[in-house]
Amino acid sequence: MIPDPSLADAFCRMATGGGFGTRKLHTNAEEVLFDVTRPCLLNGIPDLASRADLADRAIIVHLPVISGSERRFERELWDDFDQAAPAILGALLNGVSCAMANLEAVTLTERPRLADFARWITAAETSFGWAQGSFLETYAENRNRATLAAIESNPVAEATLALARAETTWGGTATELHAMLRNRFPLTCADAMTFPKDAARLASDLRRVQPLLRNQGISLTFARHGKEGVRQIVLECA
Repeated sequence: MIPDPSLADAFCRMATGGGFGTRKLHTNAEEVLFDVTRPCLLNGIPDLASRADLADRAIIVHLPVISGSERRFERELWDDFDQAAPAILGALLNGVSCAMANLEAVTLTERPRLADFARWITAAETSFGWAQGSFLETYAENRNRATLAAIESNPVAEATLALARAETTWGGTATELHAMLRNRFPLTCADAMTFPKDAARLASDLRRVQPLLRNQGISLTFARHGKEGVRQIVLECA
């Protein structure tokens, strides 16, 4: 798990494009802007994409185990890479050329998060010998696995999903939902470090996990009811 939630936000902004402004020098008020758009590679043993926004933008790859007899020296690895590099570059350039030729003709049945990325890869499918539409299918499966892993590591998402599936439709205040989750799923909500201590924090965490729940067919909405405008949370299972 990424220890600092702000890191997940930073990775998301960098992957999709973002920037920030700061003073050019500490001695004056002139502002300089930095714009960054770069793919990010995260490596680790546990599931790193535990935040909903990061999980929905991630491609999860589980690498095979390398046995002791198959491990290689770094020099051998780089020698083989240097030999393969021209062919790798050629394949990538063929992919870009194919994508540029087919881009305007691509029609996506679904526009996922990172829709432009999905459109470009779909346009390049034939250059890599992939069946038409296979990338979107694989991408959807990967995102679903990432979503499930993120739910399993998030007590709020896990308990709310279980409640919505059990009740089909539920509505009430954040305070009522907080009590309901703690009573119905005591083991999931027992850890004070991972489950919100009060209703206000629960409402905030629910907004963060909305994409995860939506991916599993759960609609979560915040609304005001009655003359007094009481804030209510509504869960609906499709």
